[in-house]
Amino acid sequence: MPRKRTKSYPGSITKRAATWRVRLCVGGTYHSFTVPGTKVEAQNFATVKHAELSRDHGRAEAGLPAPIRFSALIEDFKTYELPGLSAGAVQSYRSSLGAFKVFFVDKLGDPFVRDIQRGVVKTFIQWRRSIRFGGLTAGTDALAAGVSAHTVARDRRVLHRLFNYAVDKDFLEANPCARVTAPKADKRDTPILSSGELEALLKAAEANPMLSLYILLLAETGVRADSEALQLRWEDVDLATGFLHVKSAPGRRTKSGKSRFIPLTSRLRAALQEHAATFRMAVYDTGRSPFVFHHVITTRSAIAGQQIRSIRRSFENAAATAKVPAGFRRHDLRHRRVTTWLAEGKNVVHVKEALGHADLATTMAYTHMVPEHLRALVEEQLAPLFIAK
Repeated sequence: MPRKRTKSYPGSITKRAATWRVRLCVGGTYHSFTVPGTKVEAQNFATVKHAELSRDHGRAEAGLPAPIRFSALIEDFKTYELPGLSAGAVQSYRSSLGAFKVFFVDKLGDPFVRDIQRGVVKTFIQWRRSIRFGGLTAGTDALAAGVSAHTVARDRRVLHRLFNYAVDKDFLEANPCARVTAPKADKRDTPILSSGELEALLKAAEANPMLSLYILLLAETGVRADSEALQLRWEDVDLATGFLHVKSAPGRRTKSGKSRFIPLTSRLRAALQEHAATFRMAVYDTGRSPFVFHHVITTRSAIAGQQIRSIRRSFENAAATAKVPAGFRRHDLRHRRVTTWLAEGKNVVHVKEALGHADLATTMAYTHMVPEHLRALVEEQLAPLFIAK
């Protein structure tokens, strides 16, 4: 008696004109699919799809969430994770999320998160190196111009955190970024303004009192340009005791998540007093502004009294007028503050506390910008040569 042939695929496959009808039963539920191509291709589809449905059924039986698509993961992350970050981090993350949307949603068709493997992440890294976007929001046009290795490395870090979030929410079993590396980037040579260059920058900004104080504040305190400086309220400025209170609170979280006090220099204290005399009691249509940096006139894009949320363009215009070194950024004034403090021999623990660094190692990393202490290596060797006989 001839032996009955055993099927090599699950379910049933029926010929339907130029296609195949595939029926699968998982957990008592029937699923039907129409598959083009050959019967072998339909059989392969049935095998893969049955395994996928069985996995999903097993997750449901275990009380785990249903599979979600990549676009849904982004929205979930933006809703529940971004609000806990500082303003600067949120801006940076939104830039990366925009790139993810173009690649994973627009180009790949919005796959299920569970189906994204390490090879797909590697392809994204390669693709990202050659694509620049016209803006920070998802859906902006991509330009065929490469981005820096720093940008690619940042996107890889954000993607790793996004998939870690998916693992924590049980949308994914393992992080596909785990063994994918981004290209290494040379460290940027940060331009440190001389005293003369800083004065030239302040001179270029003197027609704009908000910008002028903003530049002096960054240079004298080392606060972060967006998440700290532009968040300052009048209640944070204590002119009587000479301290600035950088608060970490919902809606204005600092990078470290901790509040701190920074002493005011006599120059900054005087500038803040003059600024307060002009703007603290000013009354606009919306009332008095609680923000140190606020709009003073109403335009199509701003309302007088409202917080200034971005001052980058005005800063760049002033920097161009002052002819400061090429590539100079607002954050470089923070670098200038820490390096000048260290060069002056200030207590490194106090510097760490004023800057809001999470650990001392971060502060000590700035010592490479202050080479004066290295003179001791030469002076100690040369000293014996000048001993009188």
